[in-house]
Amino acid sequence: MKSYLFTTETDRGGVMLCDIEDFDTAVTYLCKRFDGVVKIESAEQVWQLTESDQLSSDVITSESEIAESQALEHSEASPASDDLFA
Repeated sequence: MKSYLFTTETDRGGVMLCDIEDFDTAVTYLCKRFDGVVKIESAEQVWQLTESDQLSSDVITSESEIAESQALEHSEASPASDDLFA
């Protein structure tokens, strides 16, 4: 059994105890399992998301948020009404 300490971009995280012995496999698992993982440690091994990787994920999030807000604005701008003459 190994323990992996992980931290997220919001400075939260935790410790995962599991049977995954390979550090790289644990990194892959934790990044898929928890949102926003930026650092993982186990004994003397450390994995950390690079600054450029953080920036590119921020851009992707921002672009999707912009698209969602534009779609919402468009749907609010033309509300469906049963009364055509109101």
